[in-house]
Amino acid sequence: MAAGTASFSSKNLDSNPMEMSKGIQIEGYPIKGLSIGGHETCIIFPTLNLAFDIGRCPQKAISQDFLFISHGHMDHIGGLPLYVATRGLYKMGPPTIIVPKSIKNDVENLLEVHRRLDQSELRCNLIGLEVGEELSLRRDLKVRVFRTYHVIDSQGYLLYSVKQKLKKDYLGLSGNEIKKLRLSGVEITYTITEPEVAFTGDTTSTL
Repeated sequence: MAAGTASFSSKNLDSNPMEMSKGIQIEGYPIKGLSIGGHETCIIFPTLNLAFDIGRCPQKAISQDFLFISHGHMDHIGGLPLYVATRGLYKMGPPTIIVPKSIKNDVENLLEVHRRLDQSELRCNLIGLEVGEELSLRRDLKVRVFRTYHVIDSQGYLLYSVKQKLKKDYLGLSGNEIKKLRLSGVEITYTITEPEVAFTGDTTSTL
């Protein structure tokens, strides 16, 4: 993980959407996607295997296993059924989609309509989270939801790394000594967290 925090709002690149399509870096993270206010927003972090908002479902977003939706405006969520359907077409695993808890039922209903239209399963893991809740994406990476302000319900996402550090009392011990302590049940590490990426969509936030 890169040191420091990459804080990103989709407004940052509205003036030059082609720059996003070519790819840029923030705090060492390659970023792809597109942000055109009112038309389409999808921000992709390929090294983290995730995307924020889905816009009209750009091709590069399809391979991302995690999708975070900030709010229900069509320029941010319109491509969601196509994202799920295309992953199924390519025999990819069901994606994990995180949405504001307040719209989870509506999103499920949206997918159900498309299941009937498409005559397909549209398999996905749909999770509703609200402000303050957290989710583990993998052992060393978590996401926390924070409040944002928009004309409809919205939220932002803060990704942070989780690392285990050896307690100073055990620094200098050999690998075998550390292994023995672990096997005996001694807690020899402590957890530290470091903010990595914050996404607010085209909203304002309290972060």
